[in-house]
Amino acid sequence: MSWLFDLKYAIRLMLKRPGFTVFTMLIMACGLGLCIYMYSLINTLAFKPLPFPGGERMVMVSPSMNGIRFGDSPMSYADFKDIRDKSQRLEDIGYYYGDVANVSIDGKASHYIAIRSRSDLFAFTHTQPIMGRLFTDADTIEGANPVAVIGYELWQNYFGGRQDIIGQRVQINGIGTEIIGIMPLGYEFPMNNQIWLPSQLNEAKFTVEDAPKVSIFAKLKPGINLADADVELQDIMASRALQYPEINTGRSAFTITFMDSFIGEDSKPIFLVMLLGVGFVLLLACCNVGNLLLARATERSKESAIRIAHGAPTFRLVIQMMWESTLICTLGGILGVLFAGWGLSLTNGLIRSIVPVKPAFWWELGLDADVLLKTVLLVVIVSLVTGLLPAWKMTQCNINEVLRDGTRGAQSRSSGRISRILVIFEVALSCAVLSLGALLSLVVYEATKIDYGVQPQGIYTGKISLPDQYYNTPESLLTFYNRLQSDLEASPTISKAGMMSSVPGAFMVASKVELEGRQQLRSQQNLLPRANNVTVMPGTLKLLGVKLEEGRMLSLSDDQNSQKVVVITRSFAQRYWPEKSHIIGKRIRWAGKNGWYTVVGVVSHVIQGRPFGYSKRMPTVYRSLMQAPVRHLSVVANSAQRENLTIPIEQAVADIDTGLSVYQVKPLAQVIARNTAGLTYIAILFNVFGMIAVLLAGSGIYGVMAKAISQRYQELGIRRALGATESRIIHMLMKQGWLQLLIGLLISGPIVMFVGPLITRILGHSPWSVWALFALTAAGISGVVSLATLLPALKAVRLRPMDALREQ
Repeated sequence: MSWLFDLKYAIRLMLKRPGFTVFTMLIMACGLGLCIYMYSLINTLAFKPLPFPGGERMVMVSPSMNGIRFGDSPMSYADFKDIRDKSQRLEDIGYYYGDVANVSIDGKASHYIAIRSRSDLFAFTHTQPIMGRLFTDADTIEGANPVAVIGYELWQNYFGGRQDIIGQRVQINGIGTEIIGIMPLGYEFPMNNQIWLPSQLNEAKFTVEDAPKVSIFAKLKPGINLADADVELQDIMASRALQYPEINTGRSAFTITFMDSFIGEDSKPIFLVMLLGVGFVLLLACCNVGNLLLARATERSKESAIRIAHGAPTFRLVIQMMWESTLICTLGGILGVLFAGWGLSLTNGLIRSIVPVKPAFWWELGLDADVLLKTVLLVVIVSLVTGLLPAWKMTQCNINEVLRDGTRGAQSRSSGRISRILVIFEVALSCAVLSLGALLSLVVYEATKIDYGVQPQGIYTGKISLPDQYYNTPESLLTFYNRLQSDLEASPTISKAGMMSSVPGAFMVASKVELEGRQQLRSQQNLLPRANNVTVMPGTLKLLGVKLEEGRMLSLSDDQNSQKVVVITRSFAQRYWPEKSHIIGKRIRWAGKNGWYTVVGVVSHVIQGRPFGYSKRMPTVYRSLMQAPVRHLSVVANSAQRENLTIPIEQAVADIDTGLSVYQVKPLAQVIARNTAGLTYIAILFNVFGMIAVLLAGSGIYGVMAKAISQRYQELGIRRALGATESRIIHMLMKQGWLQLLIGLLISGPIVMFVGPLITRILGHSPWSVWALFALTAAGISGVVSLATLLPALKAVRLRPMDALREQ
């Protein structure tokens, strides 16, 4: 039972110095709490498998063109058939495609994104309905009775949880549809869906060239990784390129996890930087606690020497010392888990205001069994890291030297060296983390102040998706546009209205364009210029405050019977026609399409996407909705009194078609603000890391310097007795702190200069700001270190020489 005695002894030592115990425990709680929080957050967002059997093997098959990968984009149904029939490394291969679902009951419609697929989609996830049934092969035959499976959330919120819902018919896109099943709570596969409709694709009605686009899902066979599957897909697509060179040349395919398809593969560097930052903070906490325990061990060196001289086993002394670090780290870990759980519960609500669409259904933050298990392992590792070195140093002292030395707890040269090295690392790590946090904060601040090229004040926007069952001709779409604009502007609360395919600040994917006289071969399409492709109702750009710089705006006369025209942004002209002074009259067309569009106007640059990187600089081409009608569009309306326009917009749409709904109605300023919400959150995290790192470094340096100086009281008393002045003593002690500060800054400099430019490159920011922020951060850290060294130095010089000489 010696371990119980050692445990009680460690507890007595901790209770004897409660201030030291609480201080070190809080330091460890901060480091462990942040680490647990960030691990759970990043694991859930980017790495955690889908919550289904075999979820770690679930992937999507996506296209690439000349080596350029296109995320979770759909592929041709003909490609799907070949992959399904020929793949030996993928299994359970299926497809789905999105569809509009305007659900209408009693004249009130609500919008949902529906998924059309076959019954193998539900078999893929091994999920059964809680009521009713799933699709059968009979449901997927063209012309079969319209049926739908709905989600639990839709059943509860829209249908009030009616028990008799199975067999009931509701209007979906104006078609009477029978509800045949209800899925369990939380089931939203593949991407936040609440309505599943049977796919009724008829292969006899399309050819390889005009096959519809579908999203492909599959499972990796056991023992197969993404790279193995990609090699096979490349071979399959290469054979298709030989068979159909006109449509498949340069095309290939690859596998991507569902997590990467949602957050984007290019987000991984940011997550890695975040992990690096939290790793720095945890390492800083370990350094701090280890440093304090080392100072504590040095203070007890004479006690240890006496016990060793009386025959105490070295191993027993190490275990006693390890118990103290284990208890501190365990209690800190418990507090850290509580901090992390509290932070994750707050983040669950916050993340819904950050993500521009509904968060992925698997994004449920919390402390699950995996996180708690890794927390236990982390506490064990941290206990060893922080306790082993002080325990080992305590037992390696020279017994004769310590017993001859009249100074209790005199610090040996090696112990002092280790303490100084740990302080240097604290300075380096805190400076690196705080510099990166300041860099992200600067990027976010500038993004919030950036000019999008529009005036969003007083403007509301909402989205509409027109079902192709009724709006499948240009005439039907144009009739809807004209009626909606007329009804909106007839409302007493709306002064002007317009429409466009995508409002500024919304998510955009650039399209390839061809310039007249610079046409590229089909195999060289990856070299083509890119631009945002936006269709607008004439007058909408003026409504948004976009400035005309040359030529004219789009007009109502630019219709189906007139010359096809476009308006381009100044950034398009400067990028693709830099040598031309006269842009009006130039012609462009969309890659792979026939029909040229003539440039009739140039407007100021508008940021159609996010205010970072290439999206911020991407030029835009505006076409008229009268010439290029679309089914998915955004309504734009403003009010001179800046009133809430939600109800007038919804009413105007309902008056035209009760089966339609307008969704995501909100101020345009709010749409723009959400672009920076995610990065703002990341910047806040980094700044929290940095501030905690500075506090840890400052408190750690103060604790170590105070302990080191107190152990030199006799030396300082002798120096004072021999005539040394207070300023000379302070300068001598400050020099030690400044030297450690200088070395720490020299170590952190390369870290910041390596990681900082990576962040600026991803976010499209000037790399020169990294140097300025590092200099400012270094100045702030210098002040903290100087203060942490000065305070114990002043305390030392206030001690009378006679009192210092009596210190034992």
